[in-house]
Amino acid sequence: MTFMKAYSVVVQFGDQEQHSFKLYSYYKQVISDYCKEAMVSLQPLAGEALSPGPRKDEGIGKREVLMLRTYSMPWRSFGTRGKGKEHDPGLLDAEGLSAGTLGKEVMILASQKQSFLFCLDSKCLETMVAQVNRERDGAEIDQDVMRRLVEMLCTVGDAGPKVVKQKDGMDKNAADRLLWQSQARGVYKVDFESKLLTTSSEYYRSKVAGWTAAYSCPQFLQEIQQRLDDEESRLSRYLDSTSEKELKTVVQKELILNTAKALVEMSTGAQAMLKNRRHDELKLMYRIFKREPTMLPHIITAMEPYIEERAKGVVEDQQMIDSPAVYTEKVLELKKEVDEMVASCFEGDTGFQKGRNRGLEAVLNKDTRCAKYLALFCDLQLKKGLKGRNEEEVQTLVNQVVSLFAHLKDKDIFLDIYKSALSRRLLNKLSISHDAEDCFITKLKVECGQQSIQKLASMFTDMALSDQLQDEYMKNTHRGSPGGVVHEVRVLQTNAWPEKADDAPIIPCAEMNTCITAYEAFYHAKHNGRKLRWIYNMGSVELKCHGLARPHLLVVSAYQCLCLVLFNQRQQVTLREICEATKLPEDECKRQVNDKFTNEKMKVAVSLIKKE
Repeated sequence: MTFMKAYSVVVQFGDQEQHSFKLYSYYKQVISDYCKEAMVSLQPLAGEALSPGPRKDEGIGKREVLMLRTYSMPWRSFGTRGKGKEHDPGLLDAEGLSAGTLGKEVMILASQKQSFLFCLDSKCLETMVAQVNRERDGAEIDQDVMRRLVEMLCTVGDAGPKVVKQKDGMDKNAADRLLWQSQARGVYKVDFESKLLTTSSEYYRSKVAGWTAAYSCPQFLQEIQQRLDDEESRLSRYLDSTSEKELKTVVQKELILNTAKALVEMSTGAQAMLKNRRHDELKLMYRIFKREPTMLPHIITAMEPYIEERAKGVVEDQQMIDSPAVYTEKVLELKKEVDEMVASCFEGDTGFQKGRNRGLEAVLNKDTRCAKYLALFCDLQLKKGLKGRNEEEVQTLVNQVVSLFAHLKDKDIFLDIYKSALSRRLLNKLSISHDAEDCFITKLKVECGQQSIQKLASMFTDMALSDQLQDEYMKNTHRGSPGGVVHEVRVLQTNAWPEKADDAPIIPCAEMNTCITAYEAFYHAKHNGRKLRWIYNMGSVELKCHGLARPHLLVVSAYQCLCLVLFNQRQQVTLREICEATKLPEDECKRQVNDKFTNEKMKVAVSLIKKE
């Protein structure tokens, strides 16, 4: 009712042309006098005693402004009617007498007279900054007072501040409270923020000096993380959000930029964390340093020699060197471990990936051993190591192998050995998984390009075409076994395979000649003009042997077969006679024969005698 009566008086009073401006001037004078009196009462106060004072009067000021904005509404129409000589045109136009303009006039007046309402006195600013430091030290402060003081500081000097209603807290039934809203943030940016930033820098510089003497690296990092979290929380609780960038710059300079190198080099720093597999501590260090990316190389500098040392522990171990399979497994395990470390501790950061690569490659590429052993490992896995593994396990192993292959500079050596081993697997049907073979070729193609693995792909093409030819060959009248000898032929492109035909004019046995004649007739009927050149040294034969202590089914090379069938005509054959009958070179012939052969198994794969 009081409000309505006051409103009616304003309407009636403002309707008189000369009185409206007087009422407006009176309003400004009342506010000015009120602020002056309050400022006088605050002068004796200092330190924390300053904080509670403004809070009470600040609320009164906002309520008065909001109420008087409403009272001022009737004056707006007057601004369009009267233009008397006592009137200030800048204040009495329709826009000038709006509620917003009245608020603005009050703010400017208060600022000019250094009113208590906006705490311009340097003692108050120093007290506010001191309160921030007290909270940093663990003391409890009145955050609501601080927030209201910050709101007031933001409004001083703003050409267009606003007062808005807002629920006090999340409760829908809570009372409304009045908040200043400011775009320019007034003297908050100029006076308070500059003092806050300077003090914050000094505060943390002092703290860092104490932590360096008292804390281990992990403790130091935990303290930094806590302080960074606290500063972010402080911004959301009572400081103005526009200070975020500047405050972070100052705080992170003292906590990160000025400490990173020393932290990494501490006895409990990055090297100790790496050696002791303290991945949680490494994650924390990375997460903190990531705020200042130029500090990350300090961690990388510590990581590289660690990886080199771990790699040397494998590749320079003589026991590992003497066992290619174990050597390769250990290198793969190390590669997997450091990959997981980079992914989990350093979020797969590109800089850390490059550092990992440098650490591994500095050791693995000192010689060609890793490239050779890796190719032999692949051959072993594709012949028997992958047996019983599911598709996912095969894929995982292939990815690990190709990932290690990517670090090798001697890729050509790996590919040469891999190609020779692949040839033997394909021709002798030793591969346990065609899908695994395809998977390896596909991954290698991605890593080193189509041209590098073109011949490997051609080998698979030849095998597929040979299967088709064999199916057609089996449809002939002899059913693929002319003279009663079942045989299978693989037609290979001349330049795709590592195997080359021997220059020596080998003389095949009669049974082989029968098979050769039958297949050439079939092939030339389909492909006129093409020439077949037989590679005897790559063939394999199964022979039933009855001349030893017990019957055997021998799996031998084509050359061994030529030697053994000579015993069908005689019981004893000399080395010279074998060489003359087969035209095998003497050195090669010595590798094929063994006069002291014994074995308990029925089916035996007979190995060649190694060359000296």
